[in-house]
Amino acid sequence: MMVRRRSLHRLAEELYYALEDDGYFDEAPLSRAPRPAPRRSRTARQRTLRIPRKSTKKKRKVSAYQKEFGRQLKKLKRAHPRTPVTKLMKRAHAATKRARRGM
Repeated sequence: MMVRRRSLHRLAEELYYALEDDGYFDEAPLSRAPRPAPRRSRTARQRTLRIPRKSTKKKRKVSAYQKEFGRQLKKLKRAHPRTPVTKLMKRAHAATKRARRGM
């Protein structure tokens, strides 16, 4: 006897439909419906939603060496995808030094 497994998504869908058929998601009658919240002016909403901002950090300038290193590392990753990144970084450093000396 083979038991067929159901995916979690499928199970959730079936549970939702069963609850829907039982009237679980039906809205409450109007007599017991909660009162709507009092309307507030736009400025009042903005005051409550306003969050104090932290001072934004200034981005540091990426050095020419770091840019070249990134290029060399990407090139090596494409050529040797299964090699550990630490080894590739050593090779990228050497390649970057070679490339920068030629400038």
